[in-house]
Amino acid sequence: MGINMRKEELPKVLAVYLPQFYENEDNNRWWGKGFTDWESVKSAEAYFSKHHQPKVPLDHNYYDLSRKKTMERQSEMAKKYGIYGFCFYHYYFKNGKMELELPAENLLKWKDIDLPFCFNWASEPWIRSWSKISGNVWTERYENIGEALQNGILAEQDYGTYNDWIRHFEYLLPFFRDERYIKIDGKPVFIFYSPNDIRPLNQMAECWRKEAVSAGFPGLYLIGAHLDIPNKYLDAAMIYEPRNSIDILNNEGEAELRNGVRCFDCQKIWTALLRSEPLFGYKTYFCGVSGYDDTPRRGQSGEIIIHNSPEVFEENLQKLMEKSIRYGNEYLFINAWNEWGEGMYLEPDMQNGYGYLEAVKNAANHVSDFSKAYDSLPAYSETIRKEISSLSYNASKFRHLFQIVDKWLFLEQERNVNFSNFFKSENISSIAIYGMAALGKHLLLQLQKEAFPATFGIDRYVGQYGNDFVIYRPEDDLPETDAIVITAYDTAAITELLQCKFSGKIYSLEDIINTMMKRNIQRSEKENER
Repeated sequence: MGINMRKEELPKVLAVYLPQFYENEDNNRWWGKGFTDWESVKSAEAYFSKHHQPKVPLDHNYYDLSRKKTMERQSEMAKKYGIYGFCFYHYYFKNGKMELELPAENLLKWKDIDLPFCFNWASEPWIRSWSKISGNVWTERYENIGEALQNGILAEQDYGTYNDWIRHFEYLLPFFRDERYIKIDGKPVFIFYSPNDIRPLNQMAECWRKEAVSAGFPGLYLIGAHLDIPNKYLDAAMIYEPRNSIDILNNEGEAELRNGVRCFDCQKIWTALLRSEPLFGYKTYFCGVSGYDDTPRRGQSGEIIIHNSPEVFEENLQKLMEKSIRYGNEYLFINAWNEWGEGMYLEPDMQNGYGYLEAVKNAANHVSDFSKAYDSLPAYSETIRKEISSLSYNASKFRHLFQIVDKWLFLEQERNVNFSNFFKSENISSIAIYGMAALGKHLLLQLQKEAFPATFGIDRYVGQYGNDFVIYRPEDDLPETDAIVITAYDTAAITELLQCKFSGKIYSLEDIINTMMKRNIQRSEKENER
């Protein structure tokens, strides 16, 4: 069967939506009276020539999301420019504590606002990551005594057990029942922003699906973003941008330092974004990005996408729409509608007017014409999709291996950096190595060369390497050691396994090498400053 997608059948565009633009009690307590994300936006600084900061909304419209007319205007703009709906960040914490829930709850009440929506659960703890902000109540109270004491945590996350999951579902149910809530095959769509962090995800998903059926739905449609490993309890995956592509460019050494700020070329971001393939044989939704600049929140420690414009966005968004059509995706995500503090927004501003919204509309019009050209091409069969995904997974795995080895050789040969110094800086006297394939073998040899004790290995294939270096199976009881270093590819799943039986520190080899690389760059910059 060929692909012949009419305009009304193009992937529906969903814009990620940040509800951090109204005064609330916790923000007042943590950051100072009247704080919203507009405060960090207004106080932004330009760190180099042609760094466009601060961002200013068109007509200086620093709106209040608690007001109905604001959401009415947003809904009208979205519809006019081809945005089908909003994907609201959902903040739900330990013991049912909520944050920034008012805009979604108001929308539930305001039935006359025609705005399809769904939820994206940002399921991490709420931490003080906006390090640029100072001189407010929170920092006056905690800045000096410490993150060591409070660990920067504002709202704790705990995924709880069965009764907690039921309570969370009961909160979500009125939204799911709303006619505007986005559904696939009658199933409410719900996105897990960080599924890898949710240990009881499988049990929670099973519980929620049963509750959804009991409530009269055919089930739930669960999407995992930032997915590291396959999970049969999820219906689909989502490649979240620009984080995915920024990480790729970082690993490929494509970051450019401008006055200490890490910058990434916009077209390179889109090139990395467009070459991404479905994950693990899953139905995979793609995500475009309007821009990125989180220096309003993080100062010079932030990251920026440079050389972006409505024209570049339109050209590449069209390609991403075309790609979504080829994979039969009903939806395409854009990050974001209004993430002003991270430079990701479609809303009009003083620099580009309605340029990014016009770009969405124009891209859809161009794609409507493009789709007809595919009428004579065979559609991707499920078998081909799985084969492509398998090849993509292996390609990612070996690209990951190459990048680690490349950085490792650079550090050793060009900078004379070694692992023993890293471990000593972490107060670690001995380690075990998880994964005794190529990387694990080379790490063992390197540590033996540096006279640093690697006490044992962990691998599915047990044996003895000589010099009394014993290999344990992952399911075995493990001897004591200060830390475990994971050299295998599926780090998240392995970490979860180890945390159930090992109380010491757990590192991935990639994170160690990246940390060593970062420290080396910082040291070089300080030396150059002298």
